[in-house]
Amino acid sequence: MEKVSLIYGGGAIGSFLSCCLLSSNHKVFFLTRGKNFIELKKRGLKVSVFKNEVLKKKFFFRDNNKFKVINNLNKLKNVKLQNIFITTSINESIVKTLKNIEPYIDKKKTLIVTPCTSIPFWWHECLKSKFKLNLNKNLHSIFKKNIKRKNLVGMTMWLSGKIVKPGFVKISHIQRGFPIKEVYSIKKRNVNNLRNDIQKVCRSPKLQNIFSEIFIKSLNSLAFNLIALKYKQNNYELSKNKKAQKDIINILNEGDYILQYNNIKVPQSPISRIKQTLSSNKHTMSMLNSVKIKKKTELKLLWESFEKICETLKYEMIITKKNLIFVKKKYGKYI
Repeated sequence: MEKVSLIYGGGAIGSFLSCCLLSSNHKVFFLTRGKNFIELKKRGLKVSVFKNEVLKKKFFFRDNNKFKVINNLNKLKNVKLQNIFITTSINESIVKTLKNIEPYIDKKKTLIVTPCTSIPFWWHECLKSKFKLNLNKNLHSIFKKNIKRKNLVGMTMWLSGKIVKPGFVKISHIQRGFPIKEVYSIKKRNVNNLRNDIQKVCRSPKLQNIFSEIFIKSLNSLAFNLIALKYKQNNYELSKNKKAQKDIINILNEGDYILQYNNIKVPQSPISRIKQTLSSNKHTMSMLNSVKIKKKTELKLLWESFEKICETLKYEMIITKKNLIFVKKKYGKYI
């Protein structure tokens, strides 16, 4: 049976993920728009993978029968999708995205890999019953529908990349790659096969608990981006800044409490996460990059995903909020 996947979002991460799937004989529909769509249609997709400025791999794929570059979902008429990867920014409406892909979902066969840059709509499934019920009451109907199908997949993205110019992508550093795991055990076999495909090009470690994995990734993004903005420093500068590292540890400890309170194991210590993240010493956190080019960051929506959980648990991330207030005052409209 032919493996058919949709990459919904043509950024740097979606581009590299396409390379992984194409190298494992998937047929990939790659949804992108604007100048990127025009360039990929004309000249194809070029992806270079580096490790701290040392070139490790290069990929080049042209628009053809195996790699279909599209700018709207109408091109998917009569297509049966096994996998949908949503790789858009969290500033994009996930409700709108799920409504857009709804006609192309096979209720029994299609795996939906949701965005991981904030706590996803299904994450509360791991909470104690009373908290889970409270959060479920206010869920959008499209979220409830996809939870009921039990075809949701969690995948984190531990790598740094950017579009250098339309059609040209640079992956500057891969940490843990694409750890992936099913949300519901009924899809375990399908997701294991998908991970095996990804591993042919990129790391995709096995996970014990997708809920802790997703939470830790979102918490890392919140802590490191917030403190990079606070001190206006890249990873190398943060690795030398003991005060900044203490701030990061305090935020990670506050977030880890949410897992501990719900009897979910924390797989990595804050110090271990700092070493891992700052090992990419040429990297600048994405939100600091956004501010430098006068673009709105994802910080507000990322924080809101934590705030919903905190309100339900009646818990305050006091240190995190203080840093957030400081950064909001410093950068104003970009936050």
